Amino acid sequence: MKHRLTRLLLACTGTPLLGQSFTDFTEVRNPLIPFASVFQIEAGALGVNADEKDTVVGLDDDLTWDARAWFRDEAFSSRRGTLEAYAGRDGLFGSFADGKIVGDDTVTRFEVRARPWMFYRDGFYRGDQLVQNGFFDGSDYEGYIGFGREAQQGLYVELGPFYKKLDFTRSRLTPSTFAVPEDYSAYGGRLYLEQTTAQMDRRRGVPRDGYVFTLVGEREWNDSRGEFGSTGFTTELPSAVWRARGRLDWYIPASDTMCWEIFGQGGWQDEKDRLQNAEGQRPLGSQWADAQLRLRMHLGTSVTVTPYVQAQYSRLLKEDGFSSTKDFFLGAGVEAYLHLSDALSVHGYYSWLDNENRPSVRIDDDVHGQQMFFLGMVLRLGASRR
Repeated sequence: MKHRLTRLLLACTGTPLLGQSFTDFTEVRNPLIPFASVFQIEAGALGVNADEKDTVVGLDDDLTWDARAWFRDEAFSSRRGTLEAYAGRDGLFGSFADGKIVGDDTVTRFEVRARPWMFYRDGFYRGDQLVQNGFFDGSDYEGYIGFGREAQQGLYVELGPFYKKLDFTRSRLTPSTFAVPEDYSAYGGRLYLEQTTAQMDRRRGVPRDGYVFTLVGEREWNDSRGEFGSTGFTTELPSAVWRARGRLDWYIPASDTMCWEIFGQGGWQDEKDRLQNAEGQRPLGSQWADAQLRLRMHLGTSVTVTPYVQAQYSRLLKEDGFSSTKDFFLGAGVEAYLHLSDALSVHGYYSWLDNENRPSVRIDDDVHGQQMFFLGMVLRLGASRR
């Protein structure tokens, strides 16, 4: 019993492949997860501090509640497919994957995705200051069907169509001179290429060595009509756009109790894809990157501490709306878990990044700042290791 408890506690260490964010499910096809089934709920207090308050662009101090839930079952129904669901501040996700519909080692994946609380920050940098053309709210809802299989050992390929609906509204931050986009629908195709060499530490149940590297490419067509933007700088979305994204989770063992982690993600979109380039939950621009260098330290069987440094890159149009600028941002933080039992843990983190464009801590209002912190509890029910 003692050894089972130790393995389960360590398996719940907060790596990004254990259901902590919306992109964990939408960007990674075959995450390294130690559980065959789990229902996990996390809730706590989420806060933000702005280095300099500017409520006109949403920079402010705030303390609010935050919560997320994750469910996974790899033996769902008589078909024994994989059912997964996630709900959080950053989005809602549900999927069912079945390897028997098409057969021939092909996995059919049905997904629904929703981001009801999107914040768009159309603007530019003037030095370190983010200046708005117009900040506004939005939401998007998507359905996707993917067909994938392992092309060779460790290399997974998936292709499928998607359809989505996007809605936009004015917010308290939207200037009166800014015209928000009209609602529109879009459809297209998406391709995933994923290389996996990561190995699990069977004794602890956490990633120990290797990497998971995912590339995503998509082509999208839309029925958007009308121009949007501020006076003197209005544009219309092109009828078709292309996008490419990548994500890397790399684990390098340092000792029996320490492991280096390199987490990176980035994207490259059409410069005319003005809406995609203004999504506020990640670095802005047509080219962007976000990377962390982390050192995960296991202090006994109940405490995990992970300090890290962070860097971001953003290529965004300048104030003139024609040329672009390359901006770099640096930050640091620490994340920690205290495991009280096999079902209950305390989770906390603090992070600082010298970029005024950070995710909002609220779903009803765009409030953000350079410093973010969280303290909460994690409850796991029905956790079953592979």
